[in-house]
Amino acid sequence: MKKQTVPTFSEFTDEQMDEQQQLVAAQNQRRQQVMNKENNPFALQKYDNVQFPDTPLQFGGGVAESLLNDNEVPDNVKEQYWWVFHKDNTLTFLDEERKRSKLLNFDIAKIDILNTMPYYDYTFDEELKFGVLRNVFETKLDRALGFKGTAQKNERIVLQSQFQENRMINDNEGSSNIKEGFFKRLLGRR
Repeated sequence: MKKQTVPTFSEFTDEQMDEQQQLVAAQNQRRQQVMNKENNPFALQKYDNVQFPDTPLQFGGGVAESLLNDNEVPDNVKEQYWWVFHKDNTLTFLDEERKRSKLLNFDIAKIDILNTMPYYDYTFDEELKFGVLRNVFETKLDRALGFKGTAQKNERIVLQSQFQENRMINDNEGSSNIKEGFFKRLLGRR
């Protein structure tokens, strides 16, 4: 029995390479077409008359992202004190008692960090860093606590007002029956 060998990449001719690339491209194109038809809910006939293009929305950031990101904070500080910059701190619902509890937990964590640090590494710069971190943490907790007026408005509630969705759907099937039934019911006739 003769052992069959598979040609290496360098043994392919240019024609064979072109044929192989065309075959792979055609298979990918067919696979993509099948995926598009199966996974696209707007491929249904009732959406044929929609005048808007089916393109993704362009999101330029906006207020929501600028409120939630911490791009100004150096990466090494964010990594070392991730629990201060975690999104859960801002996007929770707090009351005054929970806020005080979380600030106490921050102070306990600071003491634990200081206990793991050699005494000669603890400087005024380290104390300044902890003071700034506590201020950032308290500000994030204030955002989660929110404003209490007629109704509580915190970060999570305010963010809901930053998103909108515009939809226009033309439905020609059975719309006359709906209108006719509505007007008949409105006028009290059946």
